[in-house]
Amino acid sequence: MGRSSKRQRGVAMAFRRQDIPKTTRKGEDGGPRRLYPRFIRDRALLPKVDLAIGYLDGMVGRTRGDLSSDIVLELFGDPKIARCILTCLADSYRYRMPEIVEVVGDEAATSLAAWDLLTPADIRAHVYLAANAERGGFVDDAVRHSFLADVAAPLGITAWDLEQLLHLDAERNARLVRVGPRPRSEDIVARYNVMLGLSVLRHASEISLELPGADASTVETVCARHDVAYRWTGAETVRLAGRRNALGSWTRFGGRLARCAAQLIALSPHAPAGQAMIHLGEQTFAFILDAKVITPLRPKLRAIANCDGVLRAAVLIEEIAAMRRKGGNAFNGWTVRRPMEPIVVDGALVLPELIFSRAQTSVAVVPVPGGAGKASALAALERAQHARPVVALGVSDGVVDVPALPLASAPALLDLVEQVAAGLDSSQTSLRVVSDELAASGWVSTRRLGEMLGQGDDLPERVQPLTVEGEAAFVPGFGLCRVTMLDELMDRLAAGPLDIASFRVDVATRVGDDGGADALTLHLLSQQTLFAHTDGTATAQPAAQAA
Repeated sequence: MGRSSKRQRGVAMAFRRQDIPKTTRKGEDGGPRRLYPRFIRDRALLPKVDLAIGYLDGMVGRTRGDLSSDIVLELFGDPKIARCILTCLADSYRYRMPEIVEVVGDEAATSLAAWDLLTPADIRAHVYLAANAERGGFVDDAVRHSFLADVAAPLGITAWDLEQLLHLDAERNARLVRVGPRPRSEDIVARYNVMLGLSVLRHASEISLELPGADASTVETVCARHDVAYRWTGAETVRLAGRRNALGSWTRFGGRLARCAAQLIALSPHAPAGQAMIHLGEQTFAFILDAKVITPLRPKLRAIANCDGVLRAAVLIEEIAAMRRKGGNAFNGWTVRRPMEPIVVDGALVLPELIFSRAQTSVAVVPVPGGAGKASALAALERAQHARPVVALGVSDGVVDVPALPLASAPALLDLVEQVAAGLDSSQTSLRVVSDELAASGWVSTRRLGEMLGQGDDLPERVQPLTVEGEAAFVPGFGLCRVTMLDELMDRLAAGPLDIASFRVDVATRVGDDGGADALTLHLLSQQTLFAHTDGTATAQPAAQAA
């Protein structure tokens, strides 16, 4: 995860060449060796994918240095498959640099802004100037703390805060965030199978496709959209040509070639087939596009732009370019691109024509075809919506359970994208992660709360949005706990003679045997009135009832 900024935004659709899981066999009649990617065909791997998701979910809010990819690699046994699964998960789990306000709070961040210190680089420059002016450019370790304290005092922060801010933008401090809902293992495996096929096709010099019933105008429009040269070699067979760069590599143009092939395969009226010539390093392979390869790219539910949709998207691109030339702030920070990668969930595939991106938010725009493919496309969009925000283009609002726009209008589309973004958690907030963990396990420890929300005496106030409805409570020294879990434990207290040691064991079994178990036990006992009996036993009763 996190190999590049592009991969962090989820725009890289390919596995690295050295990570592609594959086997090869001798070719027929002296031809090139056959290449067979290792698709995941059964559900035996799903529990391991679930464990990988659980590990990443538990590390949300932690820094890059805290994560160990070796843990995930050990889950699968095969390091290539493990790295490819991690690549698929990178669409949901990404690294984000923490903001200054997250370290020092709103008031101190405002104070720093008054000094024009808006980034860690600004703060470093400020400290270096002070070091040059006061210490001749060198600060000895023995006086470092006092020097930072002197510099920090006028800024309204502590020396410790200043120390943190100096290297806040270091790569090791990037924090893992989750974008959107927790991914499902079935969706990750489906994405793996699609990406595996496309990753191989990125290395093709040519792809020959048999497209039964394909319309010549569809082939022409799709190939023009991707700038791919083609020629008909039979009544229903088209050959797509790759393009080698100056260094002799086919992969730079290969993304366009793979997307073009995938779009034609998905649009084919009947089951297609084909073959590609693949170049991996110095070796050349024949890659047969049989049912094992084609099926993931042609699920029953798929939303793929046809000729009309491609043209509508092209018109939008022209409108957007014209709006940019006029200037102004119409785009409000949005960047627009024509993507190569599909959105894949279990049983459905969506191939967007446009992607609007801002920070951690990406909204896919998908033209919906008319005719027989419309129902399938709408169903695919509804299923994909649970994993990633999408906009249906060419459909009236209310016809489908996703945001929709009937006409190709750039200003209207921008307004709709803004509305979609306003209703999203563009990156999973720390408080939302805590809420999810609370719902899953019934409690969240003080240590975990500190990791997610920061240390401090005001922790009860920070979790107040989760306790205000009365469904959860903050227990000092233990953390956040669902009230139903507290009630269950207190019922055990009132069930019979009280044995505090035994009760503490029950609590530790539920929440772990550490200081938190002691704090929770004492909290629960404090809510009870204890009655001692002449036989040496004791019973507990809720304090309100005893009163």
